[in-house]
Amino acid sequence: MTAGMTRAETQLAADRANRQAARALFDSRLAQVKADLAARSVGGRIADKALDETRTALGEAAAIARESKGLIAATVGALLLWAFRGPLLDALLGLIGGGDEESGGHEPGPDSRADQDQP
Repeated sequence: MTAGMTRAETQLAADRANRQAARALFDSRLAQVKADLAARSVGGRIADKALDETRTALGEAAAIARESKGLIAATVGALLLWAFRGPLLDALLGLIGGGDEESGGHEPGPDSRADQDQP
């Protein structure tokens, strides 16, 4: 303590010095953030981050694909069979049964229900 200062005055001086040091640190960090934002906008930063994350995800997907070629081929095959199931079933039924002679190879449609009144 200096001569003539009470304990409360000494504490006040120390608190004031700490506050000024914290304010100087805050001001310097704020100036740094402003300079960074002036160099690159927030939107640009978000776009860069999204692009980096997309590249990372694609890299991981490629690594998994290299490890699981058989599973991927089976999945693609199953999807193709599902997508073309109608024509494939028609062709298979045509090979097996040769078509239905009574109805001319044509299955009844929704308009030919038995419970409908026929004109």
